[in-house]
Amino acid sequence: MDWLAWFASRHTWLVHLPAAAALIIPWPILAAQRGGRGIRPWWTTCRFLAWAGFIGAILAVASGYLAARNLGLLVHGELWVMPRPGPTYLLRIHEIGGLACLLLGGACLRSLYRKRQDHQGIGLVALLLGLLWGASALATSYAGPFLLGRTPAPSCLLGLSAETAPAPPSR
Repeated sequence: MDWLAWFASRHTWLVHLPAAAALIIPWPILAAQRGGRGIRPWWTTCRFLAWAGFIGAILAVASGYLAARNLGLLVHGELWVMPRPGPTYLLRIHEIGGLACLLLGGACLRSLYRKRQDHQGIGLVALLLGLLWGASALATSYAGPFLLGRTPAPSCLLGLSAETAPAPPSR
């Protein structure tokens, strides 16, 4: 196994750090909204979580791309899966969610470094971006395990209409 295949096989491990950082970051951003003395430690906490989540998101997106290529879900040189009803539609949702996490994480990190006075809060833009980042991480993390095939995915995530959806098994 070459190192790219090894890195791709670690995708399920690498997604935990950015997902956790994205889900946790709204709390310290909320604590950093108030102004006054003693606010700078909250700035540091927010920035540390944002950097950890952003770097983790870069690694998770890269390993996810390599994993999809190694599994034959992506043709060599193709960046996106062609959306067809079924598991490839779910993979497309997962891809879009992963890239949204990466972009929202970068935007949140940038908003945490805007110029402000020592006594000012971190800002509502950072809070909004942190909440959106957490929501996209949650949606992507929800869609991911269905790709492993351990449990059947809901038909709405597979892009199936009510007529083409498979019937649930009878008991």
